[in-house]
Amino acid sequence: MKISYQIIISSLFLVATTSMVSCTSTTKDQKQVKDSVAKVVLPQPFHVHKVVEIKPGLTLDILSWGRGAKLSAAYLILRSDSLNNEYKSITGELDGKITDAWNMDMDSDGNPELFIQAVGTEKDHYLSLYVYEFSESGSYKELKFPDLTNSTKKLYRGKDLLYIKDGALFREFSLFDESDTAGTKPTGKKLLGYSIRGNSFAVNEIKADKKAD
Repeated sequence: MKISYQIIISSLFLVATTSMVSCTSTTKDQKQVKDSVAKVVLPQPFHVHKVVEIKPGLTLDILSWGRGAKLSAAYLILRSDSLNNEYKSITGELDGKITDAWNMDMDSDGNPELFIQAVGTEKDHYLSLYVYEFSESGSYKELKFPDLTNSTKKLYRGKDLLYIKDGALFREFSLFDESDTAGTKPTGKKLLGYSIRGNSFAVNEIKADKKAD
């Protein structure tokens, strides 16, 4: 389904904000004033909104959306190039809730990659990562983030730690016995490093539990 960029932007201008100030008097000369922070609520069907500025005049708005959707929905990327007056959009299926979004140029080719991080809700805190590389003209390629090996999946219970160091992306998570489905007693950790070569991810295992390959 093709979504009108203008309709989405119009909907976002309808964001509701609420602010409340309460005062409690203790004595005639003393008052305690409590200000609540304004809370921004996105209108339905939007859930999360992240903004990534590639450079002045070039901004990516990342949204998750879907009426009644909790565990899965869809994501929407709005590319605004105000200098060239060009506006484009990308949409895809989303597994989990968007928790972060950022841009990098991991292969140093001058074309930034957008990373959208999502995590499963409730008991399954599993990581999903959606990656797109954009050219100067606004064309894009989706880069598939590598799956874990089958043996590692049996020991994986989510709750990943992602961080960037020296231009590389690192993913760290605990490992558990196959019988420990609740993930209560970790038996080790795994640390994976990711780089991009020729529009494809390369994975380097830095630390590994003996039970995982």
